[in-house]
Amino acid sequence: MNKNQTSARRLFKITQLRLPLALVVSGLCGAPGWAAEVTLPKVSVTAATDGDSYAPETTTAGSKTAVKWLEQPRSVTVINRRRMNEENLHTLGDVLQQVTGTTVTPFDGANPDYQARGYSLEITYDGVPSGNGGSGTQEFDMAIYESIEVLRGPNGVYQGTGQPGGSINFVRKRGTETFALSGGASAGSWNNWRGDIDIGGPISDSGNVRGRAVATWQDRGFYYDKGDEEKWLGYATLDFDLSKQTTLSIGITHQQDDFHSPSMGLPAFNTGGFLRVPRSTHVYPSWNFFSWETREYFAELEHRMENGWIIRAKGLDREQDKFFKDAYPAPQVGVDPESFTTDYAARKNHGMTNRTAMDLYAAGPLTLWNRVHQVTLGYNREKRDYAGRSVTFPLIKNVSIFDPDSIIEPDGPYLRGNANVFEQSGYYTQARLSVTDPLTLILGGRLSDMSNKSRNVAPSQETAFSTSTEESEHFTPYVAAVWQTTPDISIYGSFSDIFIPQFMRDQQNRLLKPREGEQYELGIKARLLNEKLNVSFAYFDVRDLNRAMPTLTPNVYAAAGEVRVDGFELELSGSPLAGLNISVGYTYQDTRYHKHQSMQDEWFSLFEPRESLKLYTRYEPASLAGFFIGGGIQARSAIIGTGEKGIREQGGVAIFNAHAGYHVGRDTTLTLSVNNLFDHSWYARTGGLNTYNTYGEPRQFTLGVRTTFQ
Repeated sequence: MNKNQTSARRLFKITQLRLPLALVVSGLCGAPGWAAEVTLPKVSVTAATDGDSYAPETTTAGSKTAVKWLEQPRSVTVINRRRMNEENLHTLGDVLQQVTGTTVTPFDGANPDYQARGYSLEITYDGVPSGNGGSGTQEFDMAIYESIEVLRGPNGVYQGTGQPGGSINFVRKRGTETFALSGGASAGSWNNWRGDIDIGGPISDSGNVRGRAVATWQDRGFYYDKGDEEKWLGYATLDFDLSKQTTLSIGITHQQDDFHSPSMGLPAFNTGGFLRVPRSTHVYPSWNFFSWETREYFAELEHRMENGWIIRAKGLDREQDKFFKDAYPAPQVGVDPESFTTDYAARKNHGMTNRTAMDLYAAGPLTLWNRVHQVTLGYNREKRDYAGRSVTFPLIKNVSIFDPDSIIEPDGPYLRGNANVFEQSGYYTQARLSVTDPLTLILGGRLSDMSNKSRNVAPSQETAFSTSTEESEHFTPYVAAVWQTTPDISIYGSFSDIFIPQFMRDQQNRLLKPREGEQYELGIKARLLNEKLNVSFAYFDVRDLNRAMPTLTPNVYAAAGEVRVDGFELELSGSPLAGLNISVGYTYQDTRYHKHQSMQDEWFSLFEPRESLKLYTRYEPASLAGFFIGGGIQARSAIIGTGEKGIREQGGVAIFNAHAGYHVGRDTTLTLSVNNLFDHSWYARTGGLNTYNTYGEPRQFTLGVRTTFQ
């Protein structure tokens, strides 16, 4: 970077931070001509979930405050509490299976991978970013959340560094102003037992202190031989009105999740083909064990100004303890087609991750040029520390996949240790400028610093930290425009960006400049039938630029590669008829290497289908006298995963689900759910020769009851 570029960037940083800060201070102080004078009533902290509607009016995804769905120039899907209860969506994987354009791929038998638009999805907790994607990581039970918001495409202004696929925002439950008690219990196929309870209400006589507590327990088996999971969760939160304008929220969550002999899928024959064995086949020893324990403390302080401004400070501390010990079919070996034997690898690992994060921002109206605009500016930072120990045991040769329990459980001390520290921080701002009554221009930007460093620790020979990636004052832009043609229809276009640092080096031994995940999106949104039905269409074009490509010199790379993901989505959600709720999403996407040394124009994201359809309906007309019925379809085109084209791949598939229930009085509901109604056999994931050839679940029944006391 030359001197002029450095000076320009410093000038931008000063302008970006100090000028909006001056405007905000002016607005907060009530300077004439700048701040809109608004007298606010007493405000209670509630989640922006739009009650029971399948068609949300507002969303906080891609923003720090609630924005009308029509005025959000991005593709966003919201799964609220009502849908989670009605469809028995207890895990993040359950929820994302219902979200337009997302792919849920089985992983370690416990935590799936989540992708959209060619890439993994990032995570935020009530808007506080997490610098580690949600794939393959334990998340809390959905019982503690009011809604899940999924934004597709880069979210770099608020996220910082990350993948361009999109982000998942978890909106926690808060204390309630009136007493409410609800609970549910269910029993399902393969000894799946579950119970949960949710209680909230005012704690003080005046109602200025409100609480909420949630507890869940689940013990379940699986469709394959052996294997079970026991999970419990506790959640508690308190909201304190320190004054009419200031609220403090604090809370704690604790979850324990133990898996005995989970499945990472089946191996394949060493000739490349699927085993074609019963879906119940389990090739892992009974002593395999995976365990996660996660504890999180969070706090939020909100101050509401009389002129419409809001100042929020949020923080969280999450500690996750992960342990696993297992044996599994060894990589690159495959199963002998005559003896059905293969080699097994065995290992043990124990790791601890601690994540601390904070987010501080101010948002509110500014009056400029006789029009009212909305401005947000803030700062967030995160630090993630990981320390782990591991050992790999000697290979076990020639084991029958039908007798994995013949493998004796190995034991021994840990032989390797490693530690990693990831840090990122950034200043961000966004302005929603009301240019004319129908036209809103949205401008945003972020300056980010990040570093990722690692070292060896005991029992390895300890080393000093070595920085693998680092970036300073990286600018991330955001530009969008929304034209509201009528009060119920809007047309929009947006450009969003995110960066991904690289560890490869160029000819001068410098780190390559970061990858840039850019998205161009054009769309139209409408709220029809008296705002009961949301309809949207979006075209997207994602560019993954500056990807490392090898040069003719060994270990020397150039930032010359490019991947392109383009396609469109159509989504409908809401209640077009009395008693009928629907959610329909169709996605078409093409993911290809646009510039690559050997894979030019070849398919890039092999785990995502080119086409997918997700549909859910629920019908409860008055004529059924308390009965309701529902159903859904999960359909997708072919995937290859890590299989082989023409040898080990899954063709297009459609899975049907059914749902029925009855209201016993006003407060109690009985339900029966049947997933994979026609018991179709298919592979939810195609993997390598050793693992991840994973069957989708066979037909599954769940009988449940849920009741509410108020």
